[in-house]
Amino acid sequence: MVKAGTIHAIDAGILIAEIQQNSNCTYRMYDYDRRDKFGNLRELHVEKSLDVVVPEKYVKDNKNEIILARNEHYTEERLVQCKYFEVTKYEVNDEVRIPVDESSFMSALFIEGNGNIAVKDENGETSMKYKPADSFFVSAGKKEIIIRGKGTCLITHV
Repeated sequence: MVKAGTIHAIDAGILIAEIQQNSNCTYRMYDYDRRDKFGNLRELHVEKSLDVVVPEKYVKDNKNEIILARNEHYTEERLVQCKYFEVTKYEVNDEVRIPVDESSFMSALFIEGNGNIAVKDENGETSMKYKPADSFFVSAGKKEIIIRGKGTCLITHV
């Protein structure tokens, strides 16, 4: 997790799951001479970046990263929990069932693996295949997400 205000860079081969409240605000300090769709260098925002950067050394806070469940079927690890959202990582070996309630929607982002994701409610079960980088939105309501297969999934609850 990278906290707001932390200077960071993205290198080749890195997968980023950006989960946050929509701020519609990204400042570029440097952009590796990348170009926009018209061939122009992308705009930099050095002065604005310096106004919001947090200059203290980043210290990772591990108090939210907790193994919630571990068994032969899956491992459930909370990665982040704050007043806006919670992200839980599931390492699925064959199947996991995740309850959904009326409070908010859930998002499922598959990092690796293959299988099926299903949503089960009073009307039955709807299932779709998943592969790495697939993302699914599950609306709020009394239902259950069922992930079958072998893979890694990030579940976000707002």
